[in-house]
Amino acid sequence: MTDKPSYYSILTADVRYDEKLNASEKLLFSEITALSNRYGYCTAGNGYFSKLYNVSDRSVTRWIKHLKELGYLKYVPIYKKDSKEVDERRLYPLTNSKEPLDKNVYGGRQKCPRPLDKNVEDNITSINNINTNNKENSNKDNFDYKKFIEWFNELSDKNFRNTETNRKLIRARLNEGYTKEDIAKVVRFKVNQWKDNTKMNKYLRFTTLFAPTNFSNYLQEVEDNSPEPQKKKEKSSAKREKRKDPIEEKIYQYQLFLQEHPDNEDVRKELEQLERNRTENSGDVA
Repeated sequence: MTDKPSYYSILTADVRYDEKLNASEKLLFSEITALSNRYGYCTAGNGYFSKLYNVSDRSVTRWIKHLKELGYLKYVPIYKKDSKEVDERRLYPLTNSKEPLDKNVYGGRQKCPRPLDKNVEDNITSINNINTNNKENSNKDNFDYKKFIEWFNELSDKNFRNTETNRKLIRARLNEGYTKEDIAKVVRFKVNQWKDNTKMNKYLRFTTLFAPTNFSNYLQEVEDNSPEPQKKKEKSSAKREKRKDPIEEKIYQYQLFLQEHPDNEDVRKELEQLERNRTENSGDVA
């Protein structure tokens, strides 16, 4: 198999938050969902995945086995006629109900829905920003953007400006119910993680850290690596169910993968292209 799918991939919540899965296994599941778009199952062999992620066939075999054991993949062998020789391997991505993902998503030969028109997307964002309660507005209005950006620059050795584009990204997260403490936690955590990493340092920027899906995932990372009570984690997880943007999800999964495989240039190039596309749509600020 040489073609790369042009469909969106899907990372279901049960896979995304399963602590028994590593980042590579989650990314593999996401790729299988994209390859399953046409028929509801994936027929790609281990060679395709090993080449895509620049890993050994043995690693791919181990990832698939683990996903099957946890109930996220269903394996169906198709045998040659009058033979016990396997002619085709079919991998069905499953939901937490252990059923194949809805055919409306992978629906037979249906095409992936067309991305939102930019004007429609902007209108939805505007409506969502207006639809906030008094507590959220108070949280937003009391936020000292200038002081925060100065602190961010000092911590990360960057030189971002106090512009409306940067303020808008922060304000959007506050409007979703996240707190000033949540924002500070994410910044400290990712600066500590990426500041001295020559390949990841460039992602210490507002368009990456405060993108809707990224921020939710980064906050989850903070909580997963802290001794905070489980009850508090569950409360924050409810917020993260709002994440829907498949492009942001793909970017986050690539970033996770590169943390484990920093020398994989193919995945890095795809990540950089996705980042460039997002920047062109939202406007990057330096």
